[in-house]
Amino acid sequence: QDLQTNSKIAALLPYFVYVVSGVKSVSHDLEQLNRLLHIARSLIQNPFLCLGSYVRSLISSVLYCALEPLAASINPLNDHWTLRDYAAMLLSRIFWTHGDLVSGLYHQILLSLQKVLADPVRPLCSHYGAVVGLHALGWK
Repeated sequence: QDLQTNSKIAALLPYFVYVVSGVKSVSHDLEQLNRLLHIARSLIQNPFLCLGSYVRSLISSVLYCALEPLAASINPLNDHWTLRDYAAMLLSRIFWTHGDLVSGLYHQILLSLQKVLADPVRPLCSHYGAVVGLHALGWK
């Protein structure tokens, strides 16, 4: 909650974005991935932060959680579907609140989602992430 409202963390923004970009190293741990996505959400909701050049890095981390076949998804008891739903919602929120900061961001996101959907070798969980990502971006 402090990350959402603290006006004094601007100097720490590069470090927080670096931490969030570590999603690949914890793809086996859904709880850690969930925490990292919540950190990203807090950063984008903080009205005192100017994300600027960090938007692409945040988008990349969120897309990873939505689209990649995570190591945690091997175990059928792990609910990686909810993580993908949350990542899709967060992707939409980042785009609609900070998309104007990065030119071509919308097409980059759509291309990433389309590429996964068009790849028949990708697993169902990746296709699911792409579909919920498109749904979260809206019908337009």
